[in-house]
Amino acid sequence: MLIPFGVFSAAGSGGGAAAGAYELIESQILTGTSGSITFSSIPSTYKHLEIRAVTRTNRANTKEDFGMRLNSDSATNYSWHYLDGGGASVASSGGATQNVMYVGFGTPASTETANIFGASITSILDYASTAKYKTIRTLYGTKGGTPDIALISGNWRSTAAVTSVTLLPMQTGSFVSGSRFSLYGIKG
Repeated sequence: MLIPFGVFSAAGSGGGAAAGAYELIESQILTGTSGSITFSSIPSTYKHLEIRAVTRTNRANTKEDFGMRLNSDSATNYSWHYLDGGGASVASSGGATQNVMYVGFGTPASTETANIFGASITSILDYASTAKYKTIRTLYGTKGGTPDIALISGNWRSTAAVTSVTLLPMQTGSFVSGSRFSLYGIKG
């Protein structure tokens, strides 16, 4: 059975989320530029977390990737994998012992068509558990000069409960005005 991103049932069968299963914890909508976005003091009362982001950066290029760090950990405790399709090409890659996890692949940057943004949905599974490493999964897409869609997975090698999440551009840009980041708690 295929489980859609961000849809969980209490039994974990992917049968769909009940009404009220998602609760908005916090939203940040930029009115200027920012080199990173942080959600902190995350309550431990949910089963999973989900971050929905609409992004664009000011990097002097058509695209820029962005990543995630958990609990301000910038050591090489992350791994990631992606499958990306852009126009007529497909690519895949991965990295181990990284200091950040990819969660946005090819978000529009300053030389892309005006007012084009990328969209992503990232799930952080069992984020409050202190018995296992944390796993993330992301569905990302954008429509610009070159359309792009990516499936991304990542791992944070720590058993600590996630209490903060930071999103940051991975090359030289900053998130621009109109970028939006919303953190949801998913009940179990």
